Amino acid sequence: MQTRTDSTRDHILATGRGLVAQRGFAGMGLNELLKTASVPKGSFYHYFSSKEDFGCNLLEQYMSQYMSRLDEILTTKGPDARTRLMQYWSLWTSSQTSGDACVQCLIVKIGAEISDVSDEMREILEDGTRQIGMRLSEAIAEGQADNSISQTVEPDLLGAALYEMWLGASLVAKLSRNRDPFLNAMATTELMLPKPHQHTKDMI
Repeated sequence: MQTRTDSTRDHILATGRGLVAQRGFAGMGLNELLKTASVPKGSFYHYFSSKEDFGCNLLEQYMSQYMSRLDEILTTKGPDARTRLMQYWSLWTSSQTSGDACVQCLIVKIGAEISDVSDEMREILEDGTRQIGMRLSEAIAEGQADNSISQTVEPDLLGAALYEMWLGASLVAKLSRNRDPFLNAMATTELMLPKPHQHTKDMI
C-alpha cells in the first residue's frame, strides 16, 4: 500500500512534470510548483533538497516509466518485431503532434536546456537515452531472428542511430510546427529497417 508520504511526493513530481512540460525546467518557478500542487514549502524540502534534486528525481521517474512503456510496446503480441518497432515510431509521432505538452517527450523538451546547467540531470538523460538505444537494438536483433528485418543491418549501431534521428525530427518539428519531419523520419526508418529479400520462387 502506498503511504501518504509517498503519495505527496508523487503528487509533487506529477505536478512538476506537467509544469516542466509546458514551461521548461528553468521556466517552472518553485513558488508556482508549490501553489499548483497545493503543498507548503516545507513539504517540498522534506522530499527534495533543491530544485535540481527535484529535477533529478523527476527525470529518473520519467525514464523509468518510459522504459517500462517501451518494453510494453516491444513485447506486446504482434506479427513480428519489425511491426512492433514501427508501432513505436507511430506512437512517437502521435504523441509529439498531439498538442498536449504533458504527453510529449520530456527529453526533447528540456534535454538541451538542462545539459548546460546540471551535470547530474544531464547524466540521467544520457544514461536513459543510451538504454533506449540499446533496447531498440535488441528489438532489431529480435527482428532479424524472426526474419522480419534483413540480416544486412547492424543492430548495435542502428538502434541508437534511429533514436537519435527521431529526437532530431522532434526538434525540427517544433521549429516548423508541422508533421513533415516525422513523415520524413518514418520513411527513412522504413529504409533503414529493410525486410529480408524474398527468393524468386517465393515471389511467383
